[in-house]
Amino acid sequence: MRKIAGVDYSLTSPAICVWKTDDDTGPFGFDCCDLYYLESAKRQSGTAEHGILNLHSDPYPEWHSEEERHDLLSDWAIGIISGCDIFIEGYAYATVGKSHVRSVAENMGLLKHKLYKQHQSFTSIPPTVIKKYATGKGNANKDLMYESFTAELLTPPDLQKSLQPKSKKLSNPVTDLVDAYFIAKWGWEGFVA
Repeated sequence: MRKIAGVDYSLTSPAICVWKTDDDTGPFGFDCCDLYYLESAKRQSGTAEHGILNLHSDPYPEWHSEEERHDLLSDWAIGIISGCDIFIEGYAYATVGKSHVRSVAENMGLLKHKLYKQHQSFTSIPPTVIKKYATGKGNANKDLMYESFTAELLTPPDLQKSLQPKSKKLSNPVTDLVDAYFIAKWGWEGFVA
């Protein structure tokens, strides 16, 4: 069985999309994917009944130090992506704040180190490449990414309404799930092309 994982890895709202099939030439689509994300216990209780069967929410782990946080997040991700062909969104260089940038880099570095220790290869893709692939614009905003996501699905689930029923503005985990979906699709297209 071939499995492809698209990973939008972050400190606050990591998301993973896993496509799997017994047929290497099978189609790519939302219904062929399992999508995973982390949420706080408070937000998770408000969205437990989203009704989307291939959407899997886990509670954000409790942590006492940045090192423990990075370890717990990478363990969560490794548990999902082991055995997959892995595609990870690279760093966004527009991020501000030295301590935040350092923590993001340490978090990603630990995940990559654990993959290395497991002899698991991965491909890192710049965010601009994923945005251009999904929308035709390398500087696409989250709204345009979401529009591209819903436009390509035959029966698009309204992720925003399901996961953020009270919000009028797109935010995580919806935007992260959309990014993970397109990262996985980009990786899939490289295999079938």
